[in-house]
Amino acid sequence: MNEEEVSLKRDVGWFGSFSLGYADVGADIFIALGLIALYASGATPIVFLVTAFIYICIGLIYAELAPIYPYAGGVQVYSMKGFNDFVGFIAGWALVLDYTIDISLFALAAAGYLSYIFPNLVPSMTLGGLPPIGILSIIFITSLIFINYIGIKYSVEVSIGLVILGLVIQAFVLVPGFILVFDLSKFIEQLRIVGSPEILKEVAYIDGLPINLQNLLYALTLAMASFVGIESIAQAAEETRRPARHIPKAAKLSVVAVLISVMGFSTLSIGSVGWEKLSRQLEYSIAGLVETYPIIGVFGAKLVGLAGFILCYASSNTGIIGVSRLVASMGRYKLLPGWFYKIHPRFKTPTRTIVLFGSIGLVLASFGNIPFVAELYIFGALVSYFILMVTFIKMRNMREEVYRPWKVLGELSLKMNGRTFRIPIIGVLGLIGVGCLLFLTLLFHANGRILGAAWLIVGILMYVIYRRRRGLKCISSDSAQQIQPLSRIYDVGVLVRPIIEKTEKIADIVVENLDKRFRVTLISIIDPEELYLDFSRISDRAQLYELRSEALSELEEAAEKLRKLGYEAEARVFIGDIEKITSILLESGRLEFIALIRRITEKTKIEKTHESKLYKVISKHHGKIMVLRRV
Repeated sequence: MNEEEVSLKRDVGWFGSFSLGYADVGADIFIALGLIALYASGATPIVFLVTAFIYICIGLIYAELAPIYPYAGGVQVYSMKGFNDFVGFIAGWALVLDYTIDISLFALAAAGYLSYIFPNLVPSMTLGGLPPIGILSIIFITSLIFINYIGIKYSVEVSIGLVILGLVIQAFVLVPGFILVFDLSKFIEQLRIVGSPEILKEVAYIDGLPINLQNLLYALTLAMASFVGIESIAQAAEETRRPARHIPKAAKLSVVAVLISVMGFSTLSIGSVGWEKLSRQLEYSIAGLVETYPIIGVFGAKLVGLAGFILCYASSNTGIIGVSRLVASMGRYKLLPGWFYKIHPRFKTPTRTIVLFGSIGLVLASFGNIPFVAELYIFGALVSYFILMVTFIKMRNMREEVYRPWKVLGELSLKMNGRTFRIPIIGVLGLIGVGCLLFLTLLFHANGRILGAAWLIVGILMYVIYRRRRGLKCISSDSAQQIQPLSRIYDVGVLVRPIIEKTEKIADIVVENLDKRFRVTLISIIDPEELYLDFSRISDRAQLYELRSEALSELEEAAEKLRKLGYEAEARVFIGDIEKITSILLESGRLEFIALIRRITEKTKIEKTHESKLYKVISKHHGKIMVLRRV
């Protein structure tokens, strides 16, 4: 069987899509809270709040773009469509780094939490000199490779089960915490301590700036790691059922759930145990918080360990899902060798990329500790997010008209040289925020600066060599021709019969039958023959003009009602033969479809004459006629 003939299978529902997004982001707080407190001190909730705003921008942009272009690849696909193959490769290659580290980083974190629950289990493991936590990570990743190999349905079901359990446990931790141990006065007092005054070896300090300020800025870059992962929803878009409806719902729900989790835990922790204790318990900061609960502290701490294990394991799973779909997509569009785009004929999964990158993550995790490359987790994400923001702004101004199942609100219009530029506010704010964080990452993260640049350079060299060997231009938009939107905007003319139709019902009929992918023109055609009038006679002509004026006024009311509901709508009234006018409208390309409203029961002579002409239109343009059901 030809590899290209096998496609991914749509097996993911809206909650499964939400679970992928939340699993990849929701686990981050379990490894980031204590680390952020170490650098930001009492300002930890403020640091999370600032980066949470950027996360909201990212989530809303994915909620708009992923349903329009529901392909595996996410930002790699969008940037190919908005710019060219080379920009698409940079965006994809940065995310490959991010996802690969995600597999190993969260497998190790899951192993760490399991060792917290069962302290005597992990130290007893031995294999070829590898650390016990590395051995446990190997077991976790091997099981995930197998689950993902046999189908995304099973992989998503695992994530759903883990996420539901994790959410229940988090609710159990947060609600009693605010009731039992949260102290508002301590919270306010802690907020005044902005940035740690200590010199910490991971930060590449700059002479002349206060140490606490530099630690705070460093904490901002680390806090962004708590919000990396919502793009997993877009990576599975090609396998999501009804993407136009399910993806926006899943993305927005993920944003809300993650914000509650991150802001809830950071606020509760600072207002109870304080930043000093959090920073001393980096590995089990949330568990250390729950240990302070009266009565339920010991039991609750074990539950937190369980929740941390569950969500980190699920996050490692989404890393395999994300990188396998992303690299397969890059192979599909000739950004990487086509060997990577191999969809299994039975399981409908990209098995080669699952095994290859799952194994790379396994090797990285087996050493038991990867702090040397952990900074790249942030670097890769920020590079891809920066390209996402620029692409989003560009795609709002592309001439191609696409149907947006959901659109981010807030847009400014700027007219220059006779052209109107659309400036989405969320895109601009997100671009500024991500740009600042990327600058701070390059400034304060020595490993991220050096290794991140090395990763991009090696990738670009591979890309250039591969494209030249294939006889392809390095900067080209040819592959983007394969990327078609789920649906574009269609021009439809709704034929409203004067005299017969009650125009106050027209807007309701349109809303009931047509969504906003259709640009509506309400059309009435006054046919003199049907009314037994002669246009050449002055008196009849005056009567026809009067009828046209009345019909236009009524249609404009219906069009205005549609515009208030978010439709693009206008009203037109013609005088002439209905067959000729509808044919001209369709053949000229002004309209792509003519929509007829199902006839009324009572027939008149006008109705019969009208229908006989419509039958001729239908027979001549049968593929361009649709019938609307009455409300």
